[in-house]
Amino acid sequence: MPSPQPALKEPTAIDWLLLAVIVALGGSAFVMIRAAVETVPPPLVAVGRLWVGAAFLFGVMVQAGRRLPPLFRSAQGHIRLSQGWPSMIGVGIIGNAIPFLLFPWAQQRIDSGLAGVYMAFMPIWTLGLAYLFAGETLTARKMAGFALGFIGVIVLMGPDAVKGALDGELAAQLALLAATLCYAASAVITRRAPPIRPRVFAAGMSLTAAVAITPMLFFTKIAPAEWSSLSIITVIGLGLLPTGINGVLIIMLIKRAGAGFMALTNYVTPLWAVAMGALFYNERLEPNAFIALTIILAGVAISQRRRSSKQKLTALHENRSPAD
Repeated sequence: MPSPQPALKEPTAIDWLLLAVIVALGGSAFVMIRAAVETVPPPLVAVGRLWVGAAFLFGVMVQAGRRLPPLFRSAQGHIRLSQGWPSMIGVGIIGNAIPFLLFPWAQQRIDSGLAGVYMAFMPIWTLGLAYLFAGETLTARKMAGFALGFIGVIVLMGPDAVKGALDGELAAQLALLAATLCYAASAVITRRAPPIRPRVFAAGMSLTAAVAITPMLFFTKIAPAEWSSLSIITVIGLGLLPTGINGVLIIMLIKRAGAGFMALTNYVTPLWAVAMGALFYNERLEPNAFIALTIILAGVAISQRRRSSKQKLTALHENRSPAD
């Protein structure tokens, strides 16, 4: 039986600073994507971002004295993937390659702020997937949070959603929902992954994602003469900042203050994305977007409310994490 995890200390000023930087980098990704897709095709944005991020995270892993495990192992005469690789491959493809392709495609059709609002729905997806595939209990408050999340999405799409299908807006919003579903699925895969060093996991999944998405180059027009300097710089920035550096900062924060504290980004990142869209592109979202965001975040708050001390003690005795 694994021993219970030691209690985490109260968040310090450094932890709050790390949280603020993570929100700033992650929330700025949407406005950076908008700048990138102005002249660079979405598949190239995804490929470039992932290879830059993979190179950075691989360097961090090597600098820490770690290395990737062998890809294959021999067991009873059969060649199989080594322990850890199925999870890294799953998270790399589902949680990185697919959504990193969907977001740039969708943001050719909708504002960056609205894309950020959709990210608020990711924790709601996680509730359902964790119940279906990770054996987590779907309590009354989690069900209430899940229901509020879906109501928020309906409000977000609005009564003109069918009309929006004519100009591609509905398709873009559905793509964003699919991307957040991918993020949620990758979170569940990560929870069920065997123990792997965080830097190794980050490097392995990012390299997997970069390799998996590279074949998209064969189906994309490559015309460097049409790319603006700003778009090229933002593609590199996407790889270094929200993909690479943020990946390291997230690992640091979870080790210092726990995943529950890290979950606060679910509330603030969408607001930051909206603010960046307004600041750099003068985007003005419709009132229903803010109403929907309020409803979705209320659902997240209800679903992630901490258990009582008695419930936490029971969970520790059963060698489970007291966090939902």
